[in-house]
Amino acid sequence: MPKRNDHILVLLTSAPWWVSIIFSAVVYVALAFLAPAWLENGSAVGEGLAQTSKELAPFFGIVLIIPAVLSLIRDWLSNYQKRY
Repeated sequence: MPKRNDHILVLLTSAPWWVSIIFSAVVYVALAFLAPAWLENGSAVGEGLAQTSKELAPFFGIVLIIPAVLSLIRDWLSNYQKRY
């Protein structure tokens, strides 16, 4: 039977909401600060990749926060149904 590969956003939605927040922060820091420092080695390609990495960091940070909101809503609805 083939192994099912879930998308990272689906996995983050099923995880607790704080996991998405931490993952989003780690990805943002990696793309905004670590990758450019590693890629800026004097070559034109490295400089271009470093600049692109800095520009894409906020996009990935925001996209990875969306599962946190969905997970928080899922948890809230689950707790609401248990009470009533």
